[in-house]
Amino acid sequence: LCHRAELQLRTRFLNESLRFYGARPQALSGNESLDLLRVNEWVRGASRGVLPGLLPAMPPQPRLLLLSAVHLHAAWRTPLDAKWTVPLPFLRPGRPPRLVPTMTSKKYPVASFTDPRLQVQVGRLELSGGLSLVVLVPRGPLEALGTLERALDPPTFLGLLRRAARTPPQATALALPRLRLDLALDVVALVHDMDYGLFLDAELCGLARGPAVAVDTAR
Repeated sequence: LCHRAELQLRTRFLNESLRFYGARPQALSGNESLDLLRVNEWVRGASRGVLPGLLPAMPPQPRLLLLSAVHLHAAWRTPLDAKWTVPLPFLRPGRPPRLVPTMTSKKYPVASFTDPRLQVQVGRLELSGGLSLVVLVPRGPLEALGTLERALDPPTFLGLLRRAARTPPQATALALPRLRLDLALDVVALVHDMDYGLFLDAELCGLARGPAVAVDTAR
């Protein structure tokens, strides 16, 4: 929790922040480079080095920054043999294929089905702790990926997840590329499309005295 020095946070909010999250507020100096360094140093320390940083740049003239991150570490319920990780071509729309390390197995337990309306194959791989990784693979040309993304409104996507959860695993030939996802995304538009508009209209005047605080950016 970082804020401009002149923003007078209410005692109740500070106490509840400490109670629920163990976080004490830090005042921003007004020096953009220094504040960015301090924020990312705090993230690195709070995550014990798992997250080296959270912000690539400071938003312009912020009054209040609420930082939160979740790091998920889960193992395959059925381990994949490292010796069967081999380079295979990864197809990219509009770009040439690229060889990437790919985890393979001839008989891996996968809960899978095909949705004929969406023309997508859905696969669910079980992880530790009762979690699962759900993979959606469009059937047809590479351009079908964009068509599928536009068709995945919240009810449709939730329906696929529920069906995947009900489908029992079967021995399946598997080729799963090892991926590293590093994406910065402004989620304001996404939150609005997910019918969580109340998030953008949240009443934040109880946080501080003076002019109301409003959400203008969420990443």
